[in-house]
Amino acid sequence: MDTLMQWDLSVILTLQVIPGLTGVMRLFTFLGNEEFFLLLLPLLYWCVNSAAGARLAIVLLASNSLSNLLKLAFHSPRPYWVDTRVQALSAEPSYGLPSGHAMNGVSVWGFLAAQLKQRWAWAAALVLIALISLSRLYLGVHFVNNVLGGWIFGGALLWAFLRWETPARAWLKRLDVWRQIGLAFAVSLVYLGLVAATLTLIARTPDPSEWGQVARAAVSAEESENAYDPRNVEGEVNSAGLIFGLGAGLALASRWARFDAGGPWGKRIARFVVGLIGVLVIWRGLALVFPEEPFLLAMTLRYLRYALTIFWVLYLAPWVFMKMKLAAPQPA
Repeated sequence: MDTLMQWDLSVILTLQVIPGLTGVMRLFTFLGNEEFFLLLLPLLYWCVNSAAGARLAIVLLASNSLSNLLKLAFHSPRPYWVDTRVQALSAEPSYGLPSGHAMNGVSVWGFLAAQLKQRWAWAAALVLIALISLSRLYLGVHFVNNVLGGWIFGGALLWAFLRWETPARAWLKRLDVWRQIGLAFAVSLVYLGLVAATLTLIARTPDPSEWGQVARAAVSAEESENAYDPRNVEGEVNSAGLIFGLGAGLALASRWARFDAGGPWGKRIARFVVGLIGVLVIWRGLALVFPEEPFLLAMTLRYLRYALTIFWVLYLAPWVFMKMKLAAPQPA
């Protein structure tokens, strides 16, 4: 075990000696989970500012997709996979570098702070990013270098988005709606191609068998299936589906579902409730009925489920809101 990993482990073991923090750290970790963003993104898009919500969706999806791809490329272990002294206070089956929570934290909270342009917003964002990142160390699922990698990649992605968003949007506006949808589908396929190419490359370097053994021994019997499965591509298929659904949803919404996210608070709350019911029906409901085998069919349906979920959030739900008189059309 190299010197850097030994130092990383000493930091984690020192943190885990501190009692009574598990619940708090799991709370901060939740602020970087998929489930939390499924609440935050619709709340902003449906009830506060649709333009900012759409831009946040792009930032979040880009961050999450890149994080998944980089994890495969680096194929680096998590702390509880390599040292039996580390308590697995959470279970994560994917590789560890970069920390997706740290990367998404920098991207999402940094983006929101950049929109607010207030010192207090930047201070709050930095505190949240630090606490989310610290929670990943405390829970035993990331090394310090994983978190630093997440900060670096997340910061670079946020800078690139803020720098190139305006010219990219101007270029997209010159395409008709069907070309935009076709482009989104093509990008999702390119992403899957990159995932396949990365898996092919790392197939030459199989993971040590000890990683899986130590990981599964570190967690409870109920969590053992979720403790170690780093070359499972479900997360990457999710990202590909979201890429297609986001592109198609934004393309159609810009033409036929431009709505005002303001209005009376009663209508805003009603939009959020109606919209979340749709999210649950599609995201969780379809998961219950779609088969898990054979593999190719299951992955195709998973791609479709995630595409439909974000398509509902960005296009179908606003269309329903306007039909139900829960939202007014956006002024031209």
